[in-house]
Amino acid sequence: MKFKLFSLFFFLIYPSFLNSHESHYNKIKSIEMDVLRNGKKIGYNKYIFTAENDFFIVKNEINFVAKIIGINLLSINGSSTETYRNKKLVKYQSRTIQNKKNKYNDLILDEKDKVYKINGSSFTGITPSNALIGSWWNHNILKSNIIISPLSGSLKHQEVYFLSKETIKIDNSFYDTSLFKIVMKKQKDNKKKEEFNVWLDEKSKIILKVSYSKLGNWEYIVKNIEKFN
Repeated sequence: MKFKLFSLFFFLIYPSFLNSHESHYNKIKSIEMDVLRNGKKIGYNKYIFTAENDFFIVKNEINFVAKIIGINLLSINGSSTETYRNKKLVKYQSRTIQNKKNKYNDLILDEKDKVYKINGSSFTGITPSNALIGSWWNHNILKSNIIISPLSGSLKHQEVYFLSKETIKIDNSFYDTSLFKIVMKKQKDNKKKEEFNVWLDEKSKIILKVSYSKLGNWEYIVKNIEKFN
């Protein structure tokens, strides 16, 4: 209980963090993350940002292959497009090949009923419009209760805990970050869960690093941030 109260206190004293959204990315052209498994780079995840009038568009490219003794453990090759209007996600589309299987997620906002209509390879139905696509570019993932799988449209419930302040080193640069833990479950009362560690840069509000354990130790680490001139 004490831990949860401390997490809540953290968010109460950081209102600028809670109110921020894609405005932080107006000057950023792209963010590229290396995907590593057991300390070895196996691919990349790249986000490309564009702004057009009231629309903010995020395109994602992801490609990696994890192998064990020369055998493919997990391969992902996909792309997606997130479309925001006036800071609200209004449309999302993704196409992915995962281990030679087709995954997809087509989402659209029903503004009248304030729900997302999802047609995905793992879920078809509706979810409240406060749900969020699980993309690592978006630091608002740290305050959403419902996460939508970017690959298949499936839904997961999550809790987020603030752990500590940490200074981390990426290549030759040091960053002051806030470290969070995300706990995801298919249902709130499920015992089975997934846990992610997330390092948020305090200055830029960009997620610099993500780590989790599942058939190995995985990391997503920002390799390059390209800004508009």
